[in-house]
Amino acid sequence: MGIEVKKMTIAERIKRLRQEQNMTQADLGNKLGVHQKQVSAYERGINVPSTDVLIKLAEVFNVTLDYLAFETKGQPAKLNIQDRELLRRFEVLDKLSDSEKNLAKEMLDLIILKNRFQELAGASPV
Repeated sequence: MGIEVKKMTIAERIKRLRQEQNMTQADLGNKLGVHQKQVSAYERGINVPSTDVLIKLAEVFNVTLDYLAFETKGQPAKLNIQDRELLRRFEVLDKLSDSEKNLAKEMLDLIILKNRFQELAGASPV
């Protein structure tokens, strides 16, 4: 008999992250530019945050979009990049300013998130 671990929903992750930061729903709403009632709707699973709000949530909580949408935080990072051209680009990115790195990370997060949603929808990834 194994122990079943329940994956959290995006609503549960938002609530937990907000509570870990000792923020009220109103505090989070102010940071996101939405009303407290909207934050409540996200946390209850009534509404799903837009991509723009997901990006802001990731910034506020200092987590990845992938974690917010799919709970992958804490998995060990494994660097096994077969595409040498891609690896070379990552090495160049690593030498950029923090603001340029953050922009690149946001762009990559959006591409990854789009791919994951397509996989969930049964569409073939692009």
